[in-house]
Amino acid sequence: MNLDFYNWFLVFVRLGAFLLALPFFSAVNFPPTLRVALAALAALLLAPQLPAFSIAHLDIFSLIGLLAREASIGLLMGFMGRMVFFAADIAGQIVATELGLNMGQIFDPTSHQADQVPGLILFFLATLTMLALDLHHGMLLGFARTFEVLPIGGGHLSPGLFELVVGRTSDIFKIALQIAAPVMAVSFAITVFFAVMGRAVPQMNVFAESFGIKIAAGLVVFGFTLQIASQYVANQLHRLPDDLLFIGQLLNGG
Repeated sequence: MNLDFYNWFLVFVRLGAFLLALPFFSAVNFPPTLRVALAALAALLLAPQLPAFSIAHLDIFSLIGLLAREASIGLLMGFMGRMVFFAADIAGQIVATELGLNMGQIFDPTSHQADQVPGLILFFLATLTMLALDLHHGMLLGFARTFEVLPIGGGHLSPGLFELVVGRTSDIFKIALQIAAPVMAVSFAITVFFAVMGRAVPQMNVFAESFGIKIAAGLVVFGFTLQIASQYVANQLHRLPDDLLFIGQLLNGG
């Protein structure tokens, strides 16, 4: 099939919005020109496989609405792809709060903002897991298949789509708690232990004694449970292509 410019441009808009929402491709230090080039090249490969979409019957306002719809679809799918990284960030904040590391922030090169150390570690762990297992390929292939169930120009909101987004959003907090649970358990056990010691030995400065031990024990447990955290991340990323297809089906009224 010959390349149609309007097909290519509409695919480019949806794909560009999708990449803009993904954590790795949307990083501040990721060159925007490279992101645009990747979207343009991928659209060049996808567009000839799709049926031609005629815009001859559209006026300027309908055309703007069509572009906004394609961009919104791409942003929605990118948001779904980013959810596991939200979970990693929340888990890092929980760990930092439990260990008293909230004030110890470092510069995040991907966002040019200050962030807690555990959150940054988990974010890079999720990114490396995605790249090392080639799960970003599956994510992009899943996105490409959405054009089969949601053609260009299609898509509308539905109650099923709302339920899916709310359900996946609630999964963010569940995954974050699962990742941070070992550190929370150790922190709670140490707190209970020193509370008992404070009652048994009133002369002991419980806060000063427990602070260092809680940080040391928490960091050890955090380090040993990173492999478990990567499993949670990998499980979520493995099901992401199916989620993208399901979103396409729901947007198309399926």
